[in-house]
Amino acid sequence: MEAQQSALAIYRHLGNRLGEANVQHEQGALGYLTGDYQAAVAAQQAALGIYLDLGDELGQADALLYLGAVRYQTGDDQTAAEVIEAALNIYRDHGDQHGQANALQQLGSIQRLSGDYESAARAFEEGLQICRDLGYRGGEANALHYLGAIRRLSGDHDGATKALLAALDIYRDIGDPGGEAEALNEAGTLYRLRGRLDQAEASHRAALKVAQTIDSAWDEAHALAGLGRCAQAAHRITDARAYLEQAQETFRKANADETDAITAELDSLTAADHPIHDP
Repeated sequence: MEAQQSALAIYRHLGNRLGEANVQHEQGALGYLTGDYQAAVAAQQAALGIYLDLGDELGQADALLYLGAVRYQTGDDQTAAEVIEAALNIYRDHGDQHGQANALQQLGSIQRLSGDYESAARAFEEGLQICRDLGYRGGEANALHYLGAIRRLSGDHDGATKALLAALDIYRDIGDPGGEAEALNEAGTLYRLRGRLDQAEASHRAALKVAQTIDSAWDEAHALAGLGRCAQAAHRITDARAYLEQAQETFRKANADETDAITAELDSLTAADHPIHDP
């Protein structure tokens, strides 16, 4: 941020407005990545204003894409979808395939969380084809990963398995342990729902190992939660409680939104283990 501030001052001194806008866009991206969403919005809006003045439509799309991502992270899903669709339309008008792929991935994520699985699947399938055309293997893996999650949620377990295994192969091939951990946890959930508890536990244990190697508390907590749910499905209640408590503590340390959900699972587990009988 200090380097960007210095660059911004120089561009302003030179009167180079495009350089100024580009730096503010990068500042907004940094704010997004570090969770400083207020600063991210302010910087991207400043960049957007300059891009509009200059008639730089691709710059506008880049700023809109990040603004949509911030709205998504702060819970304003409707505005996020509208802003990202505006960015996507610009990318399409200019034939910018990389921009289209990124926008489609974000749009699909929002549609998935809102329960619109059909639209989300279309977005990820379109993004997947673009990534394959570009030879963008990281984007291809991400699209396959999210398609796997959507197919699981839609009840297409065979399709979900195929997509997730393909994503895992790419993540491992390109050396993306973060993507690998997420896909392994998603695969673990899928195997558990299919009644394949041994495969489910193996997937979550593999995810846990990768997450600990890269020091990703969020992925580690999801792996622990998955192991807890597998133990519960196998009626190993003591193990289930131990894993869920570890997941709860790890999520709490990471200030993750999932903390409350895990707490509710633990409360439900305790209530089931100690039923109240009417006299």
